[in-house]
Formats: sequence, C-alpha cells, structure tokens
Amino acid sequence: MSKSVKGNNVDAIIIEGLKVETVVGCFNWERQIIQPLMLDMIIQTDLEQASNSDDLDHTLNYAEICEIAAKVIQDAKPELIEHAAKLVINALFSTFPVERIYRDVRVSQIYEGASDIQRLVIAREVTKV
Repeated sequence: MSKSVKGNNVDAIIIEGLKVETVVGCFNWERQIIQPLMLDMIIQTDLEQASNSDDLDHTLNYAEICEIAAKVIQDAKPELIEHAAKLVINALFSTFPVERIYRDVRVSQIYEGASDIQRLVIAREVTKV
C-alpha cells in the first residue's frame, strides 16, 4: 500500500500478530507468570529505493523489527501495555528511518480465568524533522 504525502511516496509495512511472551501487569500474580502480548504494527516509510533496486539493504528488515519489539518488551517487563507500546515506538524510531508507526497491543488475559481480550489501540503520528 502506498500513498503520497507532501510529494513523497509513503509505503507501509504491516506486521500483524507478533506474539511476545513476557511478564506484564500490575498485580502480584501477573508479575509471577509469563503472558502473551500480541502486537500489530503499521510502519510507514519510503520504500521507493527498495522497490527499484530489489536490494534488502534498501528496505526495513522485518525480522529485525520483530526482534527489537519483542526484546524491548521482554527486557522491560512492563506493568502497563501502554508503556510496552511506547517502548516499541521509541526503539523503532531510534533504529529505522520511519515516518509514522501505528500499533495495537493486546494482552489476552485480563484476570485469572477471564477469556475476554483487553485491547489497547494507540495511533501515534510522528513526522521526521
């Protein structure tokens, strides 16, 4: 998918369903277990050079994006998924030449025995200076 923004081509890399096993939560019982977080990300960047060159060095490395996102969350063991989402955003912006990132972080267990899904959708638009 691609669109024009201020005369530049902006493409999107979409990563859906990245499962990160980590300690997350505020309650004592949550701090004692590993829970799955599910991440969806839409990363907007200019992929014109990669589409013309067919060279891996000219695109974002999808595997590295996933590794960074997972490592940042696992290392932090956040209490809040809002904080987990912010950590991922900061890490990706500091590592890659991206224009915007939209992310969705979900934790699949909100209380022992509960099967409902708590969902946090945060969209953040940051334009590179």
